[in-house]
Amino acid sequence: SKLRHLLLIVFSIFPILTWGTESLSTADSIRISLLTCAPGEEIYSLFGHTAIRYEEPARGIDRVYNYGLFSFNTPNFILRFALGKTDYQLGVEDYRRFAAEYEYFGRSVWQQTLNLTAEEQQQLITLLEENYRPENRIYRYNFFYDNCTTRARDMILTHIHRAETNISSVYQPTTYRKEIHKWNTSYPWTRCGEDLLLGLPADFDINKEKQQFL
Repeated sequence: SKLRHLLLIVFSIFPILTWGTESLSTADSIRISLLTCAPGEEIYSLFGHTAIRYEEPARGIDRVYNYGLFSFNTPNFILRFALGKTDYQLGVEDYRRFAAEYEYFGRSVWQQTLNLTAEEQQQLITLLEENYRPENRIYRYNFFYDNCTTRARDMILTHIHRAETNISSVYQPTTYRKEIHKWNTSYPWTRCGEDLLLGLPADFDINKEKQQFL
């Protein structure tokens, strides 16, 4: 399939596959987790990736909602990727298949189980399924503002019934460009191309929340 390639946006360089501290207390427990995937070596995978895992053992469900599917057959893909003019889409796949691909390429996957109420879990699952409908699943990817990381984060935070999270909006002295440079120092030609294409917005000051695009 043209859409079998994954965009890896969230950075993480941990050495092993690990699990959240919470365990399934009963056979019919539901668990929703945030998956953080380590970087790869291709330009579209240098910054890692994020996805959402949904487990419901009583119904034999263990699937991943992945906002990073795209087609390499898109004309001028790399240029359009850097300029934020590429269409991506939400895909759903079996967790074992998702994890096997990362294991094959030697990339780590970390799981953080989300502390959600039963109502929040059901609402999130319903909204993810709605987002996966053919008329809703495609979106215009933007490297800074709308990618697989920001989509997963916003899907979770927008639909939980509480005001507090551990995400701080306190200003941090950094920019988009500085954050990107932390992760492409070993790829000088890629870094040069990104610097030329990303333009002035890459030098805007960003707070802690905006840093989460990575």
